[in-house]
Amino acid sequence: MSWNRVGIYKCNGRVLPYLVRWYGVLNPETGKPRRYSKSFRTKVEADDFKAGKQAEIKKSGWRDRPADESLKRLCEDFLRTKKANVRPSSWRLYEYTVKRLLKFFGPDRAVNSIKAKDADLFMAAQVLREDGEKLSDWSRLQIVNHCRCIFGTAIRWDLTAQNPFKEVGKPKPRGQDWHHLQPGEYKALLDAAPDLRWKAFYALAYTSGAREGELFSLTWGDIDFERALLKIDNRKGTPHAPPFLIKDSEPRNVPLPADTLKILTEWQAEAPEGVPFILLTADRYARVLKRWKRLGMVDDRWENRFMVNNTLRDMRVHAKRAEIQFDGEFCIHTFRKSYGQNLADEGVPIKTAQYLLGHSSEKTTLQFYNRVPKAYADNAREAVERVLAKASPEQIDAHLTRKAVDSQNAPEQVVTSKVVNPHSTEVCEK
Repeated sequence: MSWNRVGIYKCNGRVLPYLVRWYGVLNPETGKPRRYSKSFRTKVEADDFKAGKQAEIKKSGWRDRPADESLKRLCEDFLRTKKANVRPSSWRLYEYTVKRLLKFFGPDRAVNSIKAKDADLFMAAQVLREDGEKLSDWSRLQIVNHCRCIFGTAIRWDLTAQNPFKEVGKPKPRGQDWHHLQPGEYKALLDAAPDLRWKAFYALAYTSGAREGELFSLTWGDIDFERALLKIDNRKGTPHAPPFLIKDSEPRNVPLPADTLKILTEWQAEAPEGVPFILLTADRYARVLKRWKRLGMVDDRWENRFMVNNTLRDMRVHAKRAEIQFDGEFCIHTFRKSYGQNLADEGVPIKTAQYLLGHSSEKTTLQFYNRVPKAYADNAREAVERVLAKASPEQIDAHLTRKAVDSQNAPEQVVTSKVVNPHSTEVCEK
């Protein structure tokens, strides 16, 4: 007997004579498979239901109907399992998606009742943020990925047969244009910096490609002056310093140029005493410690972004003083992207760039840090013009002469054409 087969049986004398039957998994109490059935008035209705049930069993392997667990219960259990495996910032993003799911479907909606159509309608409704502003494509893409993960977990927990978000179309975010900071502009920015601390910030940002949270979490112990290396590694919290967590990759050592080491050496001689962090003032360090103690000095509650505030405001003042004309976005991340582009321009292998930037995948390195600048397109046009300029008048005359000689020496060909007599079905050759 095939336990996966769905059958139709006619039971005379019943109001609904056509019975569709199928078997579930083995019942551990009886040792026999559970049996399910559904009655119909006509054979056509029974055939339609049988075809759908058979396709469902073949596609998902389900023979028993999943339990009717609520969406709220699924989301609560999912967040509970995620909390131990992801960082607090990532967990809060999952929580954000869960809030939107519960608001749209309601907390009591059965997980196995949410189908592909419902998933499409849910994503169509994800347009606005809580403040009324338009939701970015990046946020919508993140919501789709989170929903796939949540319902994928539901399948693994035997709460539903299919993932309704599996085939939902993913938004294609358009990358924002950013300004590639050229070496001359970087030097001008150094000259416009008001003190050595800011010079150290610009030097580290431009020549190491470190992220914002990594930069302001750097301590003097992370600089190896003898080997000219910047060490970026996880660090546990202490009473005198909050923890640091790398975003998504292994620890790395980034080589630093001599100019950056020179600036760091000069700044170290003037840096405030008792402050272990390279880029923090004494006042900012006191604020960081106060927040760290307010969070109970628990590592899981701390985020790298708590280290700094209002940096962009001062950067824009310095850039204006340096008279830099931007053709795209300018922020702290601009230095990181410029570092990646500089590596690409100098022919550094992509795997090396991936390591230095701390990416978990080289796809990210290629997608966001190795663009084709407008100047490169202009170079291509100039290259084509140089090729065309090589066609001198002598070359053109030689080509025309050779073409004329070839035509004179070509053997005479007999051309035949077919003429159709309109009064006859025969075709004559002329």
